Amino acid sequence: MSLRNTWPVIIIRSAIVVPIFLIGCLFIVFTQVVGIYLFQSDAGSRQGVMNLTKTHFVILITFMTSLINPAKIAVTLDESVPNSQQFSVDAHGHLHTSFQPNSIFISNHQIYTDWLFLWFLNYTSRMSDYIYIILKDLSNIPVLGYGMKNYNFLFLSRKWEKDKIVLTNQLLEIDANARGVGPANGVKLVDTTNNSGIKHWPQTNQPDKIWPYELILFPEGTVPSNRTTKKSREYIESQGLEPLKHVLLPRVRGLYLALKELRNSLEVVYDVTIAYSNLKETEFGEDVFSLKRYYLKGYGPERINYFVRCFKIKDIPLDDEEDVDDISPENLKRFEKWLLDVWYEKDELMANFYKLGHWNKPEDKIVVGDFKLRNQFAIVLPYLTGVTALLLLRLVYSFIRSVFV
Repeated sequence: MSLRNTWPVIIIRSAIVVPIFLIGCLFIVFTQVVGIYLFQSDAGSRQGVMNLTKTHFVILITFMTSLINPAKIAVTLDESVPNSQQFSVDAHGHLHTSFQPNSIFISNHQIYTDWLFLWFLNYTSRMSDYIYIILKDLSNIPVLGYGMKNYNFLFLSRKWEKDKIVLTNQLLEIDANARGVGPANGVKLVDTTNNSGIKHWPQTNQPDKIWPYELILFPEGTVPSNRTTKKSREYIESQGLEPLKHVLLPRVRGLYLALKELRNSLEVVYDVTIAYSNLKETEFGEDVFSLKRYYLKGYGPERINYFVRCFKIKDIPLDDEEDVDDISPENLKRFEKWLLDVWYEKDELMANFYKLGHWNKPEDKIVVGDFKLRNQFAIVLPYLTGVTALLLLRLVYSFIRSVFV
């Protein structure tokens, strides 16, 4: 057992980290509220504040996570990844990446913090403020839920008829903002489809006013466990498909909808395969690196391993139908085959990793850096607005006392 996993260290660390995180979250939401009220009539500035607080949050949670569980990030780049020569590590171990804006990241799902590490990867490209995540509905969590709603994260209720409309409207809004003709620039709706409730935005472009995005999506919809793995394998068998040993069967409709609604602005799709050191082939990530074990007891992977490749949107089979439910069976089958091919290749990559400890792609570029902030002093940024407000209140209080007391 490492020293950081002992109970005295756990208690001392928690006494430090928990207040840092909770106060940081409160101050981040306070910054959002200030931005909302200060810029009620300035949509662009309001969006800028929301994006700024996205970076503040990833700074806060990266600082906290790296303090509890220091780790390495290893990124292996397939030759299909553009600008791969610009991925590097500096003398201080900081990872520098060059992902393209207006992209979708699809990935297998291993543990509940997968989204954090993908967000961190975008932080290393200085695009942490562009992040949108499709995830289960967390909007009712106190403080955090309100903050994520302000980020315009895409919450799923797991009921397709409801999710389809909500997701479509949010995706169309993200696409419109990326083209400079969305609500972030104060642009009004063109119209709303009466029957479906789908909102429509102008189809033009204003390149000097764009708000890019990086959308993170886990097509599997959940992490592997005894229950989910059994369910996935039973469905695969019922469909007469080859078994998947290391990943779950991906769901088609959510990704298809995202690709279809964003294709006017979408540049590329990054296919990311995640594997964690210290996780055996026979183990489930949610057991070994559960949130409790990860953040309370300090059990985390020593190294987070990524294999990244890239698809251009023109190379992905999509239909021209307006509604995802109107797609012809033939076209849906083509897209499903494309996604399944990606996932079977991902399963093979995972098999190689478990067997060899690496991706078995010696010709690909590999960069290995530390999971840490570019500058440790950046941790003050999430607190600036709140601390400034408290200092101003203190000054006002002192002034009132000096005048009237």
